Amino acid sequence: MMKIQFTLTITLLAASVAATAANSHAQTQGVQTEKVVAGRIMSVHCDGRLLRKGAHDESKLLYPRDIALGLTAGDAVRCNGPGYLEVLVSEGTRRIPPPQTPFTIKPLPADPKYPEDQVIAESLTGYGVSGATRGITADSRIFWPAENSAVVPEHFVIRWAPVPQKIVLSILSEAKDVTLWGPTEMDGEGGSFKSAAVSSALAAYKTKPGSAGLVLTLTLANSGDWEEVHFSLLNGREERELNAQLDFWGKHTDGLALRLGRGYSFSRRKLFAEAADEYDAALSSAPESRYLLEDAINANRLAGRPLRVKELQTRLASRPEAANP
Repeated sequence: MMKIQFTLTITLLAASVAATAANSHAQTQGVQTEKVVAGRIMSVHCDGRLLRKGAHDESKLLYPRDIALGLTAGDAVRCNGPGYLEVLVSEGTRRIPPPQTPFTIKPLPADPKYPEDQVIAESLTGYGVSGATRGITADSRIFWPAENSAVVPEHFVIRWAPVPQKIVLSILSEAKDVTLWGPTEMDGEGGSFKSAAVSSALAAYKTKPGSAGLVLTLTLANSGDWEEVHFSLLNGREERELNAQLDFWGKHTDGLALRLGRGYSFSRRKLFAEAADEYDAALSSAPESRYLLEDAINANRLAGRPLRVKELQTRLASRPEAANP
């Protein structure tokens, strides 16, 4: 798990959301016409009930099946008896206790009063994995990095579909066609490669002003057949914004909300490997949740982890259909 320590300030947090404020505003304007997620179920510790907007009958909320269920503006939840529910909304995590008074989900604020509200609202609007690319194609040999993903130098690893022959790997600058590392020949049956030398080369490249995107090439040594993927490193501003959001989630949330918030912040910046780790950790807290399984499947698909995706898809197929779509 990526551990970044950064002191949160309101000024920096406001800057981190300013770049996406216009987009979020446009999304919240569509609340009345589209099913924009405005809340998520975090826990169920009572005889929970859900009344969807426009529906006549309540449905029962169950643990762990309905953990992370998305709620839209106008939906109402309540406890039918002792205990409590927890719901993540733009103002933070709300605990819903008895009596039976329903708690109605409000629309996401078009103009949040506080930067904190904006951060949570964006994560709810980006329900699931935000910033998604197409992921790996069915015939791609390269699993990671994925096309148009971002990477952290110290975590960098190359993963590919094993082949029974030698392969050649290289990393080049996208702009000047300068080789940062390689070409290096290795056994194609290994399926993955991690090296301190590669991480150091990427870290050094990151410090250069105006660093362009990068290209990983994989060539089959015997045939000359090759393919490439394009990826990037976070620049200084992006890393500061990410650190501010990670610090925010750590200070203002815990448990499942913390994992989902961090997962959103990573995936929004196309750090899909780190995002997948967070969604997997969220799933471990409620492994029977269909909604967390779906999130983890999408995250691991984007992170180029086909074996993990297959495992999670098998688990999802064994779960009953969602009762609260």
